[in-house]
Amino acid sequence: MTSAHNRPPAPPIPAPDPVRATDEEGRAYREGVYHPLREEELPAAPEDPRFPRRGHGPAYRVHGEVPRVPRLRHLVGPSVIAVGMGLGAGEFLLWPNLITVNGYGVLWLFWVGVLTQFVVIGEIERWTIATGESVFGGMARLDRRAFWPWFFLVATLAGFFWPGWASQSAEFTGQIIGGLTGTRLSWQPIALAMLLVIWLGLAVSRVVYNALERFELMLVMALFPLLLVALFVVGVVPGEVLALFKGAASVGNVPPAMVAGKQFPTLLIAVAYAGSGGTLLLAQSLWLRDKGFGMAAYQGRIAGIRGRNEDVSETGYVFDSSAPGALARFRAWMRVAEQELLITFVFLILLSVVITGLLVTATLGTGNAELAGDLSGMVVRQGEVLERAGGRWIRISFLLGGACVLFSTQVGIVDTVTRICGSVFYERWGRRTSFWTLKRTFLFFLTAFVLASMGIVLLSWGGGETVERLQPDFLVLIAGPFTIASMYAFALVVGYMNARRLPVPLRPPAWKRWGMVWAAVLWGWFTAEQLARVVLARTAADPALVDAIRPEPVRVVLYGLWILSVAWFAWSTLGSPARREERTG
Repeated sequence: MTSAHNRPPAPPIPAPDPVRATDEEGRAYREGVYHPLREEELPAAPEDPRFPRRGHGPAYRVHGEVPRVPRLRHLVGPSVIAVGMGLGAGEFLLWPNLITVNGYGVLWLFWVGVLTQFVVIGEIERWTIATGESVFGGMARLDRRAFWPWFFLVATLAGFFWPGWASQSAEFTGQIIGGLTGTRLSWQPIALAMLLVIWLGLAVSRVVYNALERFELMLVMALFPLLLVALFVVGVVPGEVLALFKGAASVGNVPPAMVAGKQFPTLLIAVAYAGSGGTLLLAQSLWLRDKGFGMAAYQGRIAGIRGRNEDVSETGYVFDSSAPGALARFRAWMRVAEQELLITFVFLILLSVVITGLLVTATLGTGNAELAGDLSGMVVRQGEVLERAGGRWIRISFLLGGACVLFSTQVGIVDTVTRICGSVFYERWGRRTSFWTLKRTFLFFLTAFVLASMGIVLLSWGGGETVERLQPDFLVLIAGPFTIASMYAFALVVGYMNARRLPVPLRPPAWKRWGMVWAAVLWGWFTAEQLARVVLARTAADPALVDAIRPEPVRVVLYGLWILSVAWFAWSTLGSPARREERTG
């Protein structure tokens, strides 16, 4: 018998990883993490190169403890919402329409657009991980009147109160019901019912973010198998797969018809929705704050209208960027956030268009010029081909899948618009009043937004010939100009903030800065060209001048402003001012 003093010593307990969180800590991120701090006990951050620049906002509070970083498997979530909204927009409707009209040669524009969004969303996340503030809090520090948060509040409302996705979902739902019952239903009452259901769902959820994340994840997981079954029914030959990849590699190939006539509005919003789109991308910052990524774990989460909202801090929490341990954790947070974005967002979005692209060419082929901009007609014709190939059930399943994913897009849009507008309004003005509580603010914007969308539907239903254009396809495409212009604006603002307002060790690397400049080039060109067409449509004597990209005076002015803005942006983020700060910081 071994005596106690002769027993072998117990193995030493390993020291906790200074950077990585334990599994128990990591699992908490599935619901969201919040570590409240006593703000009044924390010192104000000095105006020092080691800390973010205060600008015109309240002083940051210094808290040197950057939370330890969980594993990737514990963090999947924020990008799923972006994927869910993108699937119903660009990937199910817009890009298949461009492919069936022009062939696979346009696909390179899609993956370029997705990778551009990957860079920009990563930079939107950077500010929140570094300071805990939403990206709107960082924008408010750029000037005394907090112009940019208010600007993007207005841009969000202008771009997304058009109920395009609900109307498309309602149209397909009406076709399903009509196919089963033999009756023809108008899409308007179905769209009204959908918007009411969305209002009720978001109004009664106790933790809106978690409910939305699970809902979008469920839709994403259900749609892919459905599309694969449809693809199996119609069959795909290897030559089509090869043609798809050849098209994706044909960089620079742009059919002239894509920048003229009916196709340009589709191309405009398709590039914007190569992934998610518009100011919806900025909501990634708010979702990260609710999940507690990086320094956002100390900020407080927005539960919703019924749930118990935590006290969202008026300022951010920062750390000394020269501290090796804190800096190592920050960089690990950036890596895992980028991995989550790359796998959940980029991979799934690219895969979705591979499947929907193959499906639309297997059912309809290419060269269908008559379908340019006809999103509803394209889906209807796909359903007819699927019914001939596999029976009525596959057609109904295909339309049902499309209706569900478009409905999920509208749910995401309504919540995201409410979240953006409510957060900006409350943080910039509402919290200084006794009436505008966080719950009242969110309820107001949710109700106002849904009522405005319902008003558009009602107008299209009973407004007569004067509003006959307010049909599902038009309601989707009309958002394009607002969407792409807002993306151009926030690429400049977010890129400037991260390159000039964060301390040097926390700033984006050179390839990210170049990526932001590229975003300004891509989205800025579409913005300048769209504005030129709007002006020319009202002033040009010859209608042909609207679509023809010629050096008309209005184009010269708008293109000049675009080039100057990109030059300023590149100089501000890549050039001598940034380098001088790095040498002196």
